Amino acid sequence: MRKSWKQIKDETMTKEERRRAHMRAVRDLAEMELAELREALQVSQEELAETLKVTQAAISRLERRPNVLLESIRNYVEALGGKLELYAALPNRTVKLTHLLAAAKRKKTRAAVRTKYREAEAIAR
Repeated sequence: MRKSWKQIKDETMTKEERRRAHMRAVRDLAEMELAELREALQVSQEELAETLKVTQAAISRLERRPNVLLESIRNYVEALGGKLELYAALPNRTVKLTHLLAAAKRKKTRAAVRTKYREAEAIAR
């Protein structure tokens, strides 16, 4: 008879070992590079590139680049189905920084409105 993963863990690991393994897994999931996040979601660079309307090479460069624009990271995360949030960890508190991401979103919205306006003008001609 096959054993479940829970049965195997219970038989081979102490409660403390299971707790430590769980904490390591939580820490590893909380600290991921962009490529690791994409791979954890089982999305290929090609699939992500198609969603973002860029080349696979552009995704590869983005994942390796040390300095990336917040807007690029936001687009990447949203293409994976997520939402980017930015926090500043200070000695006595953590603060969510909203204006940086909101400005990028407003810029994207304004560009979409301009495009729709131009399309409407072209149709009217």
